[in-house]
Amino acid sequence: MKKLGKITAFILVFAAVLGGIVYSLNQASGQIQNEEAQLIEQRIEQAAVLCYALEGSYPDEVSYLEQNYGVVIDHAKYNVFYQSLGSNLKPEVAVYRKGAAR
Repeated sequence: MKKLGKITAFILVFAAVLGGIVYSLNQASGQIQNEEAQLIEQRIEQAAVLCYALEGSYPDEVSYLEQNYGVVIDHAKYNVFYQSLGSNLKPEVAVYRKGAAR
């Protein structure tokens, strides 16, 4: 009977440790994806500034930066909000992971 109690205690401790590991990995994965969204946002902003420096105006759409300035966006994973405020005003850029709380 004591052996059964020890086995049960071991299983409970093992399950708790395993649950903690899974939770930690899930949190780390979410943080990495949020950092990736920030990097994409920075790259879009840098490409827009480069476009302005080379062409004299900011692009109207982010697709122009994808086609001409090498910006890579995984549209299946991220929503990109790019609002052009005029050809001589820096656009507003925001990148959000799909399904993530804002």
